[in-house]
Amino acid sequence: MSEYNVNDRFDAQDLLKKPGEGERTATDMIIMARSRDMGGDFSVMQGVINPGHLLSPHSHKFCDQLVYVISSELVFEIGGADGLRFTAPAGSYVQKPRGIVHAFWNSTDTPAHYIELSGQETFEGFVDSLKGGDRKGLANAERDWGMVFALDEIPRLIK
Repeated sequence: MSEYNVNDRFDAQDLLKKPGEGERTATDMIIMARSRDMGGDFSVMQGVINPGHLLSPHSHKFCDQLVYVISSELVFEIGGADGLRFTAPAGSYVQKPRGIVHAFWNSTDTPAHYIELSGQETFEGFVDSLKGGDRKGLANAERDWGMVFALDEIPRLIK
């Protein structure tokens, strides 16, 4: 038996996100569950990467991440040029450990949909910092959110 009446704390809309629902962001990510609603442990977002698009190489100092590929497929590089590169088809789970540079892209001709689970609130905070087209979130990503971009890796990846 619960210690409280669930109806006193939640409405169904608090606990259920139907297709097309969620909190839109300034990026291609839709927040489905915020960290604060998950005990501060992790957030859940849904994203799409269009054909030919690359998610820039970066690492996270404070959070581990996991991607579940819903549709199409994504190519992942984890650990930079000397690391691992593999293709994750729909139905795959991909772990991205904290502190390790990772990038992923869509090399197909169809949009790739995925779910991202991120530990703590740091990635969620970064996504929020981009609201309104404010680029300060990018400039202060390492200081504020522990995200370190490896933009010098992009030319190698887009060859």
